[in-house]
Amino acid sequence: MNTKGKHIRGIVDELINNAIKAKASKINVSVEQDTNEVMISVEDNGKGISKEKLPEVMKNLQQPRRAELEEYYGALAGQSMIGTGLSLVGMMTDRALVETELGKGTKITVFIAVRS
Repeated sequence: MNTKGKHIRGIVDELINNAIKAKASKINVSVEQDTNEVMISVEDNGKGISKEKLPEVMKNLQQPRRAELEEYYGALAGQSMIGTGLSLVGMMTDRALVETELGKGTKITVFIAVRS
């Protein structure tokens, strides 16, 4: 698997792990790419994120981009990153959207600009 594939796999794995921790029984994953960006979306029917916890989640997902983490995290794909996972996802993506409703689930969508 190439570095870009490992990078995407690491992000997807971490978002799926979060959905499992939220007691989701259904998880939908979507990865789409066009000429400008890759969009990764993970939607679950877990417990959702409280309004009190949501700012912390957004802060983690809005970390400054750190390209050097892409290869490192890609190598860790599939391994548990307890406590740091969303921060690493934030450092490897350019922007994130979170839609959530308590008791109904969460959808996290992250975007990665395509770099030459």
